[in-house]
Amino acid sequence: MRLSLAAGPLPRLIAAGVPDWIGADGTRIGWSVRDVLFWFDGGGIVSHQLPDFVDDVWAGATGWTCATASGAVVVDPVANAAGRSLVVDEGEPLGVLPGADCVLVLSVPEHALLRLDGGATVEIPDAATRAKFAAPFATGVGLVWIDLDLLYRLTAGGIPQCLGRVPAATALAVGPGGAALVSLTEDVVCAAPRRVAVRLGQAVQADTARFSPDGRRVLVADDEGVLEVDLGEGKVLRRWDGALTPVGYAPGPVRWDWVSGALLDEDHQHLAEGFVCTVMTMFEGKVVRVDSTEVRVGEARFHHGLVEGDDEMDVVLADAEGVVLQTLDGAAAAFSWEGVERWRERGREVVAPEARLPKGVALGGADDPSAVVVAGTTWALPADGAWRVGGDLWITTEEGMVVGLPG
Repeated sequence: MRLSLAAGPLPRLIAAGVPDWIGADGTRIGWSVRDVLFWFDGGGIVSHQLPDFVDDVWAGATGWTCATASGAVVVDPVANAAGRSLVVDEGEPLGVLPGADCVLVLSVPEHALLRLDGGATVEIPDAATRAKFAAPFATGVGLVWIDLDLLYRLTAGGIPQCLGRVPAATALAVGPGGAALVSLTEDVVCAAPRRVAVRLGQAVQADTARFSPDGRRVLVADDEGVLEVDLGEGKVLRRWDGALTPVGYAPGPVRWDWVSGALLDEDHQHLAEGFVCTVMTMFEGKVVRVDSTEVRVGEARFHHGLVEGDDEMDVVLADAEGVVLQTLDGAAAAFSWEGVERWRERGREVVAPEARLPKGVALGGADDPSAVVVAGTTWALPADGAWRVGGDLWITTEEGMVVGLPG
C-alpha cells in the first residue's frame, strides 16, 4: 500500500506538521489537529470539524470515534459526516467506545457505562469505583479496570473476570474486545480478548499502544523503538529500532519516524511524509521550514545551530535578504538565502508582522477558529495563514501543517 498525495479534487497534503494524534483503522490513516480530524482518501485529504478539541481518537471499522472535551462523536469516513454523538453536561468523559455500541464512560460521581443506542445503561460493579485505572473496550460494550492491584475485565451483561495481579501499575491501555496492556515498573502484563493475562518480561510504554483490529496484537513503544507484541502469548513478534512511534494497522503495522516525519509500513517503505515538527513561513513563493537543527528552502537546506537544550523555535521571518529566526529563549540569528550567517545574538526582539491574506480568503475568528472561507466556500482547516502558490491556495497552521486547496 502506498498513499498518493497528488493534486485532485480534494485538498492535497503538502506538509502534515505535528498532529495531536495519528492512527489507522485497517484501511485509512488519519490524524487530528486541534478540533479537526483529517484522513487520506482518493489521492487527497478529507477534513471534518469536531464540536470541541480532540482528547483521543479510536479508529474502527465503522469510522473514527473522537472523544472531545465536551463529549463524543462518531465520524463516518465514507459519508464524511458525523453520526452518533453525545454531549456531556456534567461529569468527566473517560473514554469512548466506537462501533455499533458506541458508549461513553462517565464519572457522575460514580462510573457508569452509557450506551448511545437507546440510552441503555450497563452497570459497573462497586469495585470499579475504586479503580486507579479504568478504560473502555475500543469496540463493543465493556470495561477493563484495576482495583487496588487486581486487573478486571467486564463485558456487557457479563460477570467481572479477574485477569490477575498487577502490582504498582503505571499505565493501562485497552483495545478491541477487551485486549489489555498494563505497564509495570520493570514489566508489562498482556491480555488478548478472551484470554487471561500473561507477562511480557520487559518494560514498554502502554500509553503508546495501538491495537490490531482483532485485538490480538499491539504496536507499542519502548526506549529503543517500536515492538509488535502477541497479547495472547506475551511474546515480541518483531521490533523496529530508532526514533519511531506506533501509529496503527492499515493494513499492516504503521509507524511514525518522528525525525524524518515519515509514516512507514512494516518493510520501512514510506506511506506518507511531512509529519515533522517545523516552523514555517513564505516569501514570494519561497517556502521556508525550520526545525530544531536546520533551515529548508525548497530542496536547499543548511544548519542554524540556534536551539540549545530544551529551547524551541518560535518565530521565522523572511524578506528579500533572507530569513530571521528566533527561539523561545530569545536567541536570534539571520541568514542569507544561501545559508550565510548575517548576525546572531540573544535577547533581540523579533516581531512577526501581521499576515496579509490573499483576496477572497478569510480565516475563522474566535467563534470558529478552525475554518477557512475561500470565495464563499468553508473548509474545516485550523489555519493561521494563507498564500497563493501557483494554482493552489496554501493554508498553514501553527503546528506546521500545510494544505493546498484546489483553485
